[in-house]
Amino acid sequence: MKARLALLGGAKAVTLPWPAYPVIGEEEVCAAVKAVMARQLSDCGRGGLVGQMEEDYAKRFGTKHAVGFSSGTSAIHAALFAAGVRPGTEVLAANHNWISGITAILHAGGTPVLCDVKRGAFHIDPAEIRRKAGPHAKAVVVTHMWGLPADMDPILAAARERGLAVVEDCSHAHGAVYKGRLVGTIGDVGCFSLQGSKAIVAGEGGVLVTNSRRLAQRALVPGHHPGRIGWALTLRETKPFAQAGGMWTYRIMPVCAAIASAQLKKLDALNAARQANFDRLSGRLRRSCPFIEWPKLPPNSRRGWYSTPAFFTLERRGVTRNKFVQAVRAEGAPIGGEGYTDWSRIPLLQDMRLFSQLFVPRHANGVEFRPVPPGSLPNNEWLRAHMLLFPIPAVESPALMDQVAEAVEKVAGNLAALARYEPKEAKK
Repeated sequence: MKARLALLGGAKAVTLPWPAYPVIGEEEVCAAVKAVMARQLSDCGRGGLVGQMEEDYAKRFGTKHAVGFSSGTSAIHAALFAAGVRPGTEVLAANHNWISGITAILHAGGTPVLCDVKRGAFHIDPAEIRRKAGPHAKAVVVTHMWGLPADMDPILAAARERGLAVVEDCSHAHGAVYKGRLVGTIGDVGCFSLQGSKAIVAGEGGVLVTNSRRLAQRALVPGHHPGRIGWALTLRETKPFAQAGGMWTYRIMPVCAAIASAQLKKLDALNAARQANFDRLSGRLRRSCPFIEWPKLPPNSRRGWYSTPAFFTLERRGVTRNKFVQAVRAEGAPIGGEGYTDWSRIPLLQDMRLFSQLFVPRHANGVEFRPVPPGSLPNNEWLRAHMLLFPIPAVESPALMDQVAEAVEKVAGNLAALARYEPKEAKK
């Protein structure tokens, strides 16, 4: 007898608790307490805790420069300004993204050009770069979605053909590797979020890494204090900003910088635990549920960690991806479906009266934001219809991973009953 689905009144397959996140230990607590007791609550320059954090990140990622920020979003804004984005320029970005990867372009004065993903992938399609990069295009934001390193070689080739700077958004991908290179160090500049759900955290915070002295100095201009830019801006093109830049308050709090440094030391260990959990879960489901397909990485590459994606390929009448997800969630496994909102369809990016309350729809040189018509991003639509997202704990949890696998297998073994299921609302 097959166990009855929890969705239909049966017992849940997952009974073990999910590990608390973020993983906070004595190191983070001591770092934060020391910062508070030393009254280092704000830093207008580059004091000890902020400077140490920036040095730690530059060393960890093997770059010449690292700059702390109040968020990953502000780091992307700064990176785009550094790359020359300003009013009247365009920046390409995939619609399959977190919204900040799009709105940061607008914060920098640029105009987003929303692009499709490559079929069966999670990142901007290089063919879209070639199609949509017009004479005013200045940069492309490449987001390493769900921790998977984007296929950077063809993206870089397309960007270089069009003369575009490449800004890597690595908010989901701390420690990910593409063909032997850490993500964030492959394009012109890399940006990381340290928000509380990311692979390592600072509470709120971000960091920008680059090997370019020019880009590092320009990145300070939008949001760092005269107490820092007054001495840090030494190049001819940056010196005029030394008295005041954009004055967005983008500097990181010293307490957050201290936590970020402590967390960075744990990155490899946390990622190793995630990898062990993923290997156990995916290894079992590869055998028992072949209709779940896991993305393949390029050679000599390694994933980072956020939610971990797969493709739902079961084509059976009455069992949609959404119904399958609902049934697995009812078993106690918190998997997801389509991921983020389809940003191209939200009112802010469709209604120019709404858009104009926050941003400039049309610039003096004729560059304007154009809402995306329905059906213009077919690969994005396919992806959203076929995605599954598996949360992977940062603490080794083999028994829990076995129960998650059991939840998925239980639903897979009851597809006929699931196909007959109708939500109560649908029966009214």
